Amino acid sequence: MKQRFAISTGAILLGAFLYAVADLSELASVLTPAIVHELGHIVALRLYGLRIRRFSADLRGFCIEYGGFCTPLGHAVSALSGPAAGLAYAFAASYFGKQSGNEVLTLSAGVSLLLSVFNLLPILPLDGGRVFSIAACELLGGRRGDRLTKAVSLVLATALLMGGTWLMWQGEGTALTLAALWLLIAQPENAVLVKRNELI
Repeated sequence: MKQRFAISTGAILLGAFLYAVADLSELASVLTPAIVHELGHIVALRLYGLRIRRFSADLRGFCIEYGGFCTPLGHAVSALSGPAAGLAYAFAASYFGKQSGNEVLTLSAGVSLLLSVFNLLPILPLDGGRVFSIAACELLGGRRGDRLTKAVSLVLATALLMGGTWLMWQGEGTALTLAALWLLIAQPENAVLVKRNELI
């Protein structure tokens, strides 16, 4: 029987590294937006009557595998619900953070905004890439939609890598470069994600 929860060795090592280099307030500022993002997905899946089969954490992030019948629109809404919840949290945390002078809330709002906007990019395996895949496969058919999604994902991820490398050369940090490398490594073999039933 398949386990309902699974954590890879890579995810454990990454968690240990973050715990070692960040303090509790910084961890809370990152984990809270991530939890809100996933709750957005879960609420949408439940509203569409879909069954959550498995939660897993690996180097791609936190993944939700689900099953049940759903229209392509339902799959797209379920994918977009994560960034939507993150954006709502970002605005709420920013407002209350400024009102109370709470720096943790303000930082958390910024992280949530960045996470949500990043996830809306039409690049697999991000939520925006999943929505692009669903639309492309519906309009062009499975094979053509799959090829178009892969091409767009690779081109945009490569462009991000080039931009990140330039920023790193200018002394602006390595975050975009690392994110772009992660996107290139995490490209799925099959972009027809309606059949895959997985959300990150």
